[in-house]
Amino acid sequence: MVVVPPLDAPLPHLFDPILDYLSSSLPPPVYNTLVTVASQSVALVTSLFTLTMALFPSSSSTWDAQTILPPLITLLAAYLALVSFYRTTWWMIRTGFWFIKWGTILAVLTAGAGWVMSNANANGGSGVGVPFAGGFIPVIGGFLLDMLNGQGQNAAGGARSNPRPKTQSQSTRSRSRPQNQPKSPRPKAWESWDRHREWQYNENEGTDAGSEGEVKKVIGDIIGAAGRVLSDGRWWEAAKGAVDEFAQVLGESGGTDDGRGEEYKKQSTRTNTKAKAGSR
Repeated sequence: MVVVPPLDAPLPHLFDPILDYLSSSLPPPVYNTLVTVASQSVALVTSLFTLTMALFPSSSSTWDAQTILPPLITLLAAYLALVSFYRTTWWMIRTGFWFIKWGTILAVLTAGAGWVMSNANANGGSGVGVPFAGGFIPVIGGFLLDMLNGQGQNAAGGARSNPRPKTQSQSTRSRSRPQNQPKSPRPKAWESWDRHREWQYNENEGTDAGSEGEVKKVIGDIIGAAGRVLSDGRWWEAAKGAVDEFAQVLGESGGTDDGRGEEYKKQSTRTNTKAKAGSR
């Protein structure tokens, strides 16, 4: 294999076997970069040696510009080329490590935040009393409020209450679920769609059953409250007494009417008897 070194700074033929081996072992971009660095290094050393031999053996009065300038220009050009190559390569390496470092940090933070948010309220709880169970945003908000107002205090200096208290229906549902049917854990993000669909179906079915139970419980409470009002209010005795008084009044008025009818009949009988006696 014939190796053609760069024309501006040809390498000595002593390096031909090494260049043949490197050209067959290394990729072309790496080989070209290595040959360029080697040629510039050889040019730097050669120009430095030539400039030294032109300056030191003779006195300063015999220096010739045509003898000094060519190796000096070659020396400066080779030096600038090597420095530029070094700085560019080192900048690329540092930039690559910077991207790797911060990319890894951001990936870990994103994965942690996603895991916390995906597992928040996975079993139907509100996260009260469990760290990071209510979500990532409330935890950060709680930290900021603690830094500004103090540990567990609001802006007025009082105790900070829970922004998401449990309602009676939620507490009743959380107490009744373990007795009736255990709740299956929420599938992870990397599990299959069928697993997510099955979990969603079971969740909706449990919610519907819980809603029906809540409706029945509310209706039973209403009926029981009405029964307690009826039994404790004694309105039935009052209504019964009013009906009895009304019936008694009706009976008294009926008896009075019967007496008046009998008296009218007696008076009519007396009148008829007197009329018959007069006709005789």
